[in-house]
Amino acid sequence: MARNCVASINLNAIKKNYLYAKSLAPKSNAIAIIKGNAYGHGAIKVASHLETSADCFGVACIEEALDLTNAGILKAPILLLEGVFEKSELSLVDRNSFWMVVCNTAQIEWILKSKPINKYDIFVKIDTGMGRLGFQEVDSIKVISALEKSNNVRKITLMTHFSSADNQESDSTKTQINKFNQIIETKQNDQSLSNSAAIMAFTETHREFTRPGIMLYGSSPFSFDEQPNELIPAMTLETSLISLKKFKSGDTIGYGERYVCKKDTLIGVAAIGYADGYPRSAKDGTPVFINGGIARLAGRVSMDMITIDLTGINSPQIGDRVELFGSNVSIDEVAQYCDTISYEIFSQITSRVYKTYVP
Repeated sequence: MARNCVASINLNAIKKNYLYAKSLAPKSNAIAIIKGNAYGHGAIKVASHLETSADCFGVACIEEALDLTNAGILKAPILLLEGVFEKSELSLVDRNSFWMVVCNTAQIEWILKSKPINKYDIFVKIDTGMGRLGFQEVDSIKVISALEKSNNVRKITLMTHFSSADNQESDSTKTQINKFNQIIETKQNDQSLSNSAAIMAFTETHREFTRPGIMLYGSSPFSFDEQPNELIPAMTLETSLISLKKFKSGDTIGYGERYVCKKDTLIGVAAIGYADGYPRSAKDGTPVFINGGIARLAGRVSMDMITIDLTGINSPQIGDRVELFGSNVSIDEVAQYCDTISYEIFSQITSRVYKTYVP
């Protein structure tokens, strides 16, 4: 492996973060959200490590669920968070005893008209303000009633999704909670409301099922300054220095001459770029960790390389390791410099980056 660009993933950290999520809502079952290849961390590896602890796994679609079962992940139920996209998928749901979300009328029709061998476990999604998937208030009770009357359904869980639980200054989460409670006030079904932010900030949402996602991977759903110490970073992204050059005050670095040296400066080039998933949107000053100190991005991210101001770094040499994020540089701080969120950075790490796993 000549181009030593590596994402090292600590599976035990993910397990500890899952158990931490469980500890915040001890009376709830926790659905470990591993959609999107476990936010770029490797769904099969993560599920295999969590299998003896997880109450359930949450994936986006049938393909992601089948990847898990084909890999032998069979102990915990698997929930399809967007349900089925075609009627034909119901036979796979039936055969594998997958749980599924229903969020549109086509899914309801397919379920009611199907002839499964096993009854379905269904999560009915109610749109209380997210404005995305789910039944609006006027349709929710009719849908629930139709499913309750069907011999094809074993259990119904009621769920919603919050739009702004990561913003504790907003009233929208409490508004959504109240709306959900009003819609389902006569129902005795199990419920699922909490994403990571709600698990951590809104104890009244800790119903029968929580849905920890980003917190499993050691990233806070809140702003960088609010990150709790209990979360353990699970991914460390590293590469190496491949060039060192001295520049004079006034010299420019990189595409568009965005970075102008304010003084004589030692610039290092590291072997990582947007083709590896490191965001092109990263601003000058984005932190990296080298030789025990913090250095800063200097110039626009290229496809395969970044340039770094090495001022204050102890004896930098070609081959030195560069941590882009991990235990020394917070993914949430990097995301802040990139005007994005950790979810996007994690999930966009490409196959060109070699993944290693620490049990």
